[in-house]
Amino acid sequence: MKKYLLVLAASLAMTSIAMAAPVTNIEKGETTAGYLYWNPKVEDNSLDLGSSNANGFFVESALSDKVIVGVETIKGSKSTTTGGVTAGLDARFTDVTLQYKLSDQLRLIAGNRNYDTSAYVTGLGSTSESVNKFITGLSASTVLGDKTTGYASVLTNSEGTDWQVGVNQSLTDTVAFNVNYRYYDGDSTTLKGIGAGLACKF
Repeated sequence: MKKYLLVLAASLAMTSIAMAAPVTNIEKGETTAGYLYWNPKVEDNSLDLGSSNANGFFVESALSDKVIVGVETIKGSKSTTTGGVTAGLDARFTDVTLQYKLSDQLRLIAGNRNYDTSAYVTGLGSTSESVNKFITGLSASTVLGDKTTGYASVLTNSEGTDWQVGVNQSLTDTVAFNVNYRYYDGDSTTLKGIGAGLACKF
């Protein structure tokens, strides 16, 4: 049982908080920065591990009419106790991306995702790892109303695929509220749930 929990903690460490920033519309010279929250249900090898909280921040800047650079970092933690033994992890990932606008509604995405994780099992010890993975993806958006935009995105690498659909609602000319649904499908781990955030454009 203890060996299983150590393996479980290590596997969760690589896939516990995968998520991408919402798709926002910015033009050359503009920057958007925001806060992210996600509360996914976590399953590993069909074992329900309950929900986990993740919080993060992102910044994106349009270098030209076609090119956007972005940085996002998010951190979460998860633990589970079975038979008096606790297995847990702390995980942070940081994405550095380059987005290319094919049109106002469609973007290609490429970059690097750094997984910085640590996992432990009481009585057995702990492990930590920092790994970089190349990510690629695509995003699409459409105007739903005067102040409302819908979007969908997908990011993938050798660890798994991260799907997101969401809505951005402008509160002012520079501030938008975001609500979304995210689904992450890894080799043995899935995460799915509602997320929200707030973004400011300047």
